[in-house]
Amino acid sequence: MSFLGVGPAELLLILIVALVVFGPERLPKMAKDLGKAMGKWKGALDEIQTVSDLPADKLLDFVAKEEEMQESAQKVVERAADEKTDATEDVVHEEKVAEDPEVEH
Repeated sequence: MSFLGVGPAELLLILIVALVVFGPERLPKMAKDLGKAMGKWKGALDEIQTVSDLPADKLLDFVAKEEEMQESAQKVVERAADEKTDATEDVVHEEKVAEDPEVEH
């Protein structure tokens, strides 16, 4: 039996550490809150599935693709801003060269 890649011995160790760290009074409330949060997450995912008529794995795939597209767009914007900055620096440098009179010795 394995829960998220964690075997029974590791799960028991985690529970003991959590009991020591948080104490016996707070641990049941924290477990209850965690259960509620997981239930809300599942409900939200089910609602999204209902609206979109897509399975959960497809929805999560779309989210990953959207994030990838946003990162790509951000890189394009940054590259364009860098090119604009470089062009502005070249113009400023050319103006300074044109303003400096040449002195012959």
